[in-house]
Amino acid sequence: MKEKISSQSYAQLGYVKESMENIRVALFRESLVLSNDKELQAALRDDSINTETRQLYVTERLQEKRLQDGFTPLPTHVYYSLIDHRHQEVITTFGSKINYTDLASEDWWKNSEGFEKQNNQMIGKSLRDMYTFTVDMVGPDGNLDGRILLSFDYVEWLNAMHRFFTIRQEYFIMNQSGGIVAKTSPAAFISDPAAEVVRRQAATGGFWTNGQELMHAVYLPSYQWYVINSFPLHTFFGDIDQVKHRLVVILASFVLLFIVITFIISHRITRPLQLLQHHMSVIVRNEFRSSLPEKLGTGEVRELGTTFNRMSSDIRHLIQKLKVEEREKEASRFQMLLAQMNPHFLLNTLNAIKWTALGRKDTEIAEICVCLGELLESSLNVQTDLIHLDEELTLVKAYVRIQNFRFDSYVNVRYEYDESLRYALVPKLSLQPLVENSFYHGFAQMQQEGSITIRVVKEHQSLIMEVEDNGIGMKASANHQPLRKSKGIGINNLRERLQLLFKSDGQLEASSSGQGTLVRLKFPLLLSEPYGKGE
Repeated sequence: MKEKISSQSYAQLGYVKESMENIRVALFRESLVLSNDKELQAALRDDSINTETRQLYVTERLQEKRLQDGFTPLPTHVYYSLIDHRHQEVITTFGSKINYTDLASEDWWKNSEGFEKQNNQMIGKSLRDMYTFTVDMVGPDGNLDGRILLSFDYVEWLNAMHRFFTIRQEYFIMNQSGGIVAKTSPAAFISDPAAEVVRRQAATGGFWTNGQELMHAVYLPSYQWYVINSFPLHTFFGDIDQVKHRLVVILASFVLLFIVITFIISHRITRPLQLLQHHMSVIVRNEFRSSLPEKLGTGEVRELGTTFNRMSSDIRHLIQKLKVEEREKEASRFQMLLAQMNPHFLLNTLNAIKWTALGRKDTEIAEICVCLGELLESSLNVQTDLIHLDEELTLVKAYVRIQNFRFDSYVNVRYEYDESLRYALVPKLSLQPLVENSFYHGFAQMQQEGSITIRVVKEHQSLIMEVEDNGIGMKASANHQPLRKSKGIGINNLRERLQLLFKSDGQLEASSSGQGTLVRLKFPLLLSEPYGKGE
């Protein structure tokens, strides 16, 4: 900003210098024209005409001469006088009379013997501190016909320039000895050290500042003067300091307000969250036996608390359900362990019967005991839910042998399956209940031979097992059956086991026509060949 101010100030100072030089050139040109006008010299030398007539003639001559030569009017604040050889004023543009008798006593007036010896001096109080040219008008006979006096009122001109400029600053005119010739303000001054520095800076065109003022200077060789301007920095930077101070205050106020608002918003958010965290910790320590207050926080925090209460309620219900299921599981485990005791006892009893029968040479009873033992031994193995199809068919065949003793082998059982499905995994004891139903419900009231077909096929990625008989059908069987004290559990047990093992992929369907019943099992195909098979 100082550089910008300096550039504008120096430009104004350059304009002042150029204007003063132009004015001096105008003074020089005017003096040259007037001093070479022979008719004007003759009018000044002729004492035969009266003063008024001579003044009128000189005035008209000057106007006519300027029009003929095409000269512009003299610059503002430039004045002139024509004085005859008797020191009488013929014509003047000064506003007041000048006592030329007093001027004749001055050295510069006495020594002005011709144009070549003109003396450029400051007149002092006699001509209101003007810069003056004096030119002698010498006639053909060598006598002095008159004198031309051209003055430049630089004080008024400098004040007018000062009022004209947009950048207001003080202007000084200083001579080579450091004296102030003119200044735009009576109170303005330049210290001697500053004047010395400014004179040195005039040669380089730079500026000088002491922190309070910014000064430039130019040298006028024709006048042998320095023109100096002084710009007070406080008038400019003082306003900037005030603006800066206001900006700092406003910025600090906004920052403080932002911090307060941020703290308030943060407190409104973090406080409910802290309370929510505290209550959550208490609820977790109490094993979800309590809930959050209904009016904890607002907006999203309250919604979060409501959601947490719902989650806590769900967790309590799940915990309660798990406890019930755990108790049921323990009860089922106890019943299962208890139920295992009877098959063990029966198995041992069957072994005793078998050996007794063998001792008496009764092979049929011994074979029945062996087949029944296989079924009981399979039921004792509670570690596996899925067995190979080959093993399941072995159990079915054992059961069929037992039943054929009762039905005197008039029930024929056929097995239809592909050898590649021997090691397909099927639910344990899934075919035996279906074959049992065919014997008891399908053939109990029949007098003719019965037929049961066990069919196992692959369909896409599913395994289908079918048990089909030619019995009396489900409807007729239900009509002939006496009332039972307990409901049958075979089909329902199998259906539930399919749901537990395969979810929705396990299906059991039963259909019956006028004669015969078809039960169809469908579940995913799982193959598990024994390790080392085929080696």
